[in-house]
Amino acid sequence: MSSWFEKSYAYRKKIHPWLSKLPFYDYWMLRRHSYLADKGWFKSFRSGQSMDASAAPIPWFTYSAICFLDERLPEDAAVFEYGSGYGTAWWAERAKLLHAVEHRKRWKEKVAPALSGNVKVTYQELGRGYESSAAESEIDYDVIILDGRNRDRCFHYAKQSLTDRGVIIFDDSNWEKYQKTISYIRSEGFRQLPFRGMSPIEFRECETSVFYREGNLLGI
Repeated sequence: MSSWFEKSYAYRKKIHPWLSKLPFYDYWMLRRHSYLADKGWFKSFRSGQSMDASAAPIPWFTYSAICFLDERLPEDAAVFEYGSGYGTAWWAERAKLLHAVEHRKRWKEKVAPALSGNVKVTYQELGRGYESSAAESEIDYDVIILDGRNRDRCFHYAKQSLTDRGVIIFDDSNWEKYQKTISYIRSEGFRQLPFRGMSPIEFRECETSVFYREGNLLGI
């Protein structure tokens, strides 16, 4: 005998075509029973901050990229982030160490105090140490995130500080202005794995790409 839930679900599926004609029914369904609601998109959109359904910080990447990284990132990873933000706290909980560089001094002063002890956020001016900061740290990183300014120059230095198993994460990789940089990264022997779809806050299709080589720590 079918359970009450199964009967209710079957009933709702049967009447759904009729209910869908009611004003705002589609919006109500999206808010209550959709993928976007489960991921916390409505909270992120209204707050303007990259967060999940429980209001915990997440990277401003596509949801599919976040899920992929969350499942595969090893606990001993060393991470460098060009451009700190709300998602820096997400990385801090999953990486052995996290170094980030920020070109906006006031933003750095706002973000840094709330982070844990395995995180170091530095301020560097654009063209005066920002782009070369990964190489100047004298540490090799397993993950380097290009999510700030001057990404072509940042990659030039980032590849020097990448471990043999390291990967590059490039957000907004579908933007036209980054296509020369994307081609540059590929020419250096990296393969591209794009994750397309929705991301926090945004309502248009977005893309976050992972650039990798053989033997990478994500098992691609």
